[in-house]
Amino acid sequence: MNTRKGMFTQVWIVICLCLPLGSISANEHSLASSNKPLTQAQLADVQALYTQPATTEALSVLAQQLNLQLDTRGQFIQQRHLQVLKKPLLSQGQFIFSPTQGLVWQQLRPFSTLMVLKDQQLIQQNSQGKVQQLNAMASGSPIAQQVPRLLQAIMAGNIAALSADFTLFMPANYNAGTPWQLGLQAKDPQLRASMGNITLSGDTLLRSLIITSSQADISDYTQIQFLDAQQGPLSTTELELFSLGSESNQ
Repeated sequence: MNTRKGMFTQVWIVICLCLPLGSISANEHSLASSNKPLTQAQLADVQALYTQPATTEALSVLAQQLNLQLDTRGQFIQQRHLQVLKKPLLSQGQFIFSPTQGLVWQQLRPFSTLMVLKDQQLIQQNSQGKVQQLNAMASGSPIAQQVPRLLQAIMAGNIAALSADFTLFMPANYNAGTPWQLGLQAKDPQLRASMGNITLSGDTLLRSLIITSSQADISDYTQIQFLDAQQGPLSTTELELFSLGSESNQ
């Protein structure tokens, strides 16, 4: 049991390091043009966001603006910036999100991995094809149980679900119909120490996710950009990805 709890405690860290997804990779041009680090001014803006608690009115307006209740797929580019490295660690792939099926992340570069999140199960396939299934409820770990809820609530833009586990922050000058920014800070101290601050931004869809430390120094951070998002019914091939690991249960 302790081993399973430890594995779930590391799930968020694993996701931050190798968030992955679908069947079409982002091209080299988009990768090269999107890997510029955030400026000091941009990092300062992110940090300043966490001094502005979100109002009920602003959250209500944002919930109406988001259009995330349809099956959505797209590409991602993830950059992990560390002060000790001259260049960020880059990974890319494709995601599929379905309000009814769950979430698929398939990393294609620098190596192939696949992650499927549905209900309270996390199913992972590594680059060698080995499949591992983890059940959040069976783990008995509060962190393990919150991580799946967090990921699905983020992708669905479920403000009410996010409010249950996180203190939310928004710029005071947010206006309906304009690009938005939403800061998440876990209410649970242990979870906050593991996740740091999570900053979301977008328009009618989620476009960017930035993970920074909840401490004063946020020079080390992870940024995930969501590109070429398209909404519409999932194909048979896309639906099959949600069946990862089902064979072992039969």
